[in-house]
Amino acid sequence: MMKSNFVLISYVVLTLTFTGCGDKIETREAEPIKVKVTTISGENSQQRYRAIGYSGIINPSKSITLSFQVSGTVERVPVAMGSFVIKGTLLAEIDETTYRNQYQAQAAQAELAKENYLRTKEVFEKGSIAEIKMIEARSNYQQAKSSADATYQNIKHTKIFAPVSGYIGEKMLEAGDLASPGKPVLKLLQIDVVKASVPIPDEEINNYKKGDPARVTIEALDDEEFMGVVDEVSIQTAQDNPTYTAKINIDNPDRRIKPGMSCSIVLNNERKESTMTFIVPVEAVYADEKGNQFVYLADNEANNAYRQQIKTGKLYNNGIAVTEGLKDGDLLITSGYHKLTDKTPIQIIK
Repeated sequence: MMKSNFVLISYVVLTLTFTGCGDKIETREAEPIKVKVTTISGENSQQRYRAIGYSGIINPSKSITLSFQVSGTVERVPVAMGSFVIKGTLLAEIDETTYRNQYQAQAAQAELAKENYLRTKEVFEKGSIAEIKMIEARSNYQQAKSSADATYQNIKHTKIFAPVSGYIGEKMLEAGDLASPGKPVLKLLQIDVVKASVPIPDEEINNYKKGDPARVTIEALDDEEFMGVVDEVSIQTAQDNPTYTAKINIDNPDRRIKPGMSCSIVLNNERKESTMTFIVPVEAVYADEKGNQFVYLADNEANNAYRQQIKTGKLYNNGIAVTEGLKDGDLLITSGYHKLTDKTPIQIIK
């Protein structure tokens, strides 16, 4: 009996031992963290983060504010905002009745003065009156004619015609509004060529000059890139901002680039190739307890993230400059990085 109990107990112990060992063998692999990456590259790459760049805004090549030279009630503005008009198109007009009546009255006075002058001249030539009478009559006629001509110009000024072909960018007055000399009525924009205005720090402005090539990326057009040329470089800073401004001409034959669109610009930077700088999102840069800065890069072969120490420079509108620690071809993790540690498994998504 005791032998049977011993066999039974031994069987139970062995069973529990193997069962417990089986529980310890079961393991689960860590789920990879889903991340997004961008390729660090130089100026000739098609990726967004490249050699040092700037943020800017698109402006029309020419912006003309149109106004009346005389006052009156606006009769009509027969154009819509955003419409394309050709040179010579009627854009707006005010009621000309008052100026037309004034002209007709003064034209009649001028005609009367002309007849009086011609009669006086004829009498003078016969020697019947003094020369001073003829001179007075001639002067009165010339003054009346000048007044009539000036009033006729007021009639012409009751209409605004397009001085150049372009787009109606803004309408400030509508029919029924009261116009006055110099009060803006319309804004006419030319955008066959647009200008990207770029603020540039004072320590970098001397690196660029008129004629330098530029690559402009416009986010609103799905990050499409356009080639441009530096057309202007300011020689003094703005009053409210200690930066200089460069303006870049960009051909826009299909007029898809609109004024007001934001853009990223990479200027020709051959003079800085020996100290290549990259712009990365500020939020992708971390610092450890010792103050060492780092980012997370993706290892495509090992499918994991690794910590890369870096050194940063100036802060720009579109990110922070990384002066050391990155190179062309690095895969910078730009989304999902807050869940990472060194060697964390990752899955790259688009």
